[in-house]
Amino acid sequence: MTVNPANIRNFERFANAMDEFGGLLIIDNQARIVFISPRFSEFLLNVSAEEALGESLPQFLPQSELLNVLQTGIPQYGQVLVRNGRTIVVSMIPLAENGRIVGAMKITIFSRFEDAREFAQRILGTDKQLDYYKEKVKRLWGAKYSFDSIRGNSLAIIEAKRKAWDIAATHSPVLLIGDTGTGKELFAHAIHLDSPYRDGPFITVNCAAIPDNLVESELFGYEEGAFTGARRGGKPGKFELAQNGTIFLDEVGELPLNVQAVLLRVLQEKEIERVGGTSLIPLNVRVISATNRDLESKVRQGKFREDLYYRLNVFSVHIPPLKARMEDIPALAHHFISRFNQEMGTSITGLTSQALQILMSYHWPGNVRELKSTIERACLEAKMGLIRPENLYYITDRLGRNYDHLEGQTLKEVTSQAEKAAIIKALEITGGNKKMACEMLKVNRTTFYAKLKEYGLY
Repeated sequence: MTVNPANIRNFERFANAMDEFGGLLIIDNQARIVFISPRFSEFLLNVSAEEALGESLPQFLPQSELLNVLQTGIPQYGQVLVRNGRTIVVSMIPLAENGRIVGAMKITIFSRFEDAREFAQRILGTDKQLDYYKEKVKRLWGAKYSFDSIRGNSLAIIEAKRKAWDIAATHSPVLLIGDTGTGKELFAHAIHLDSPYRDGPFITVNCAAIPDNLVESELFGYEEGAFTGARRGGKPGKFELAQNGTIFLDEVGELPLNVQAVLLRVLQEKEIERVGGTSLIPLNVRVISATNRDLESKVRQGKFREDLYYRLNVFSVHIPPLKARMEDIPALAHHFISRFNQEMGTSITGLTSQALQILMSYHWPGNVRELKSTIERACLEAKMGLIRPENLYYITDRLGRNYDHLEGQTLKEVTSQAEKAAIIKALEITGGNKKMACEMLKVNRTTFYAKLKEYGLY
C-alpha cells in the first residue's frame, strides 16, 4: 500500500507555501519520496526536488529519524536538524489509511532556530504566569491549617487526629461529625494538606448559608441564560473551582433533597452538568463533608437520602466536644492568648489560678469556638498582665458567680470535678445507659469505664 497520489496533490499548494518557511517531505510505506518542497530538498538532500522525487530516502539519509517514524508509527515532535551551519526544528508524523501506516511526513516547525528559542521563552513565560496564578488560587482557596494547628494532648483529640491522619492519605470521601465549634473545619483543612490533593484548591461551602433555590447553581454552576439574572457567560460552581483539589461541604445535612439527588450522581459518576447546560464536565475532586446533626436520624425521618449518607460516610471522624477533653483547656487558652496578643497588641502573660479554675469548671456548650471568644474578650478586658476572674464575666455570669469554692484547688481537682459532673449528667439524660452516655460524651469505651471506676460511679 502506498500514499495516494491524489492526496499528495492536495498537499502541493500548501507545501509550496510552506517552502517559504522551511518545507515539507512525504515518503510512502516503501520509504520512497513522493513529495518534497524545493528548498527543503536542497537543505536536507543537497539535490533538487525533481531529482529526489521517486527516490528512496535512505539513499540520501540512511539514518533519518523519519524512517523510524515510518516503522514504529510513533511521531516525533520538535526535532532539531543542523545542515551546513543552518538549524531548523521539524516534526515527523506517520500517515495512516484505514488503520495502516502508508507513509510518513516531515514538516518544518521553525525555519530559524532563533524563532524556536523565542517561542520556548514565551512558553517558559507562560509557565511562570500559570505558576503565579496557581499560587494565587492556593492563597485564595488554599487550606490554612495542618494537623499541628489542632491543639491538645488529650486522649480524645489525639485519637481523632490519628484517625483523620490515616484517612487523609486516601482518595475517599470523609464525613466529620461533631458539635458546633469543635473544629470540624480545622480537621478538613488538615486532611486536605496531608492528602494526594494537597496541591489543588480547598473550597469551602457552608450548605446552611445558601438559599434553597440557589444551592444547585452555587455547587454545580450555571450556563448563560439558565435563569433570570444569570451572569453573562455563565458561572462555574464550587465543584468546578475545586477541580484537582478538595471541596468541604460544611453542614451537609442542610442540603435540600433535590440537591442531595444531584450530589449523589456527582459522587457516583465523578462528573457534573451546569444548570442549563448540556455537556458533562469530568471531575477529580475529593469531598469532605461535616455535620453537627444526627444524619442517621434524618435518614430515618426521610430528610436525608440513605444512599447519599453512605456515599459521604465512607470514612468518618468524630470530633470530641471540649467537655470530653477538659485537660486541653490550659494549652488552648495559652495558645489563644498568644494569638490575640499578636493580633490586638495586648500584653497578656497568662491566667491566674482562679481564672483557670473557672474555665475548667464551665461546661462549654459552644466548645473550642466559645473558649476562643471568651479568651478574646478577656484579653481586651485585661489588656496586660494576668487574666483574672473579673475578666471572665461571660463565664462567671453563667456559673452564677459561684466560683469562690474554687480558691485553692489544684488544676487536677477542678478537672476531676468537671469530668465527674459531665458523666453524672450524661447518665441522668440516658437513664443510666452507659453505652449511650459513652457515645454522648464521645469518649472511647475503655476510657469511659475507667472514669466510672475512678469516680465511684461504676
